[in-house]
Amino acid sequence: METQPVEPAIEPRAAPVTSSTPSHASPTRSSAQSGTSIIGSSIALRGDISGEENLVVKGKIEGTLNLPNNDIQIDPEGRVKADLMAKKISVAGKVRGNLSGSERVVIQKSGEVEGNIIASRVVLEDGCKFKGAVEMNSDVGSAPKAAKPAASKDQAQASSTTKPAASAGLPRASGSA
Repeated sequence: METQPVEPAIEPRAAPVTSSTPSHASPTRSSAQSGTSIIGSSIALRGDISGEENLVVKGKIEGTLNLPNNDIQIDPEGRVKADLMAKKISVAGKVRGNLSGSERVVIQKSGEVEGNIIASRVVLEDGCKFKGAVEMNSDVGSAPKAAKPAASKDQAQASSTTKPAASAGLPRASGSA
């Protein structure tokens, strides 16, 4: 009985040559291939995360998440201590930090948020836990909106000199408020 040598079904290939210069693109996708990245349940990250992909968080993150043109989804097992900035934010897990969504922020039934929300649209599902303030703002996606400026010092002085004193016989308080 003669035996014939068996050839492997897959031929081994040389490892691809990579550049030794550091790349600022995502290690798994280029920014032209916008997809979804997942932080798995056994992963814990600390730091500032930014990028051009959607993000699903099943693990733990501490720091900031800045994905202004993409979506962030915090799954039920996700735990985040960070400020989140994205187009759409959906929370089914726990978040401690401020949420800024240019389109929408949704706190699902299982979600827990401790922090402020700024978004064009906000949905708090029945049964969710939320502690903070909500600001409905259609300009969320643009440059941060400054608070209404207080009257200038000149305006304050002008208005205080044109108004009569509250009581005719009382002296005016020194200094301006």
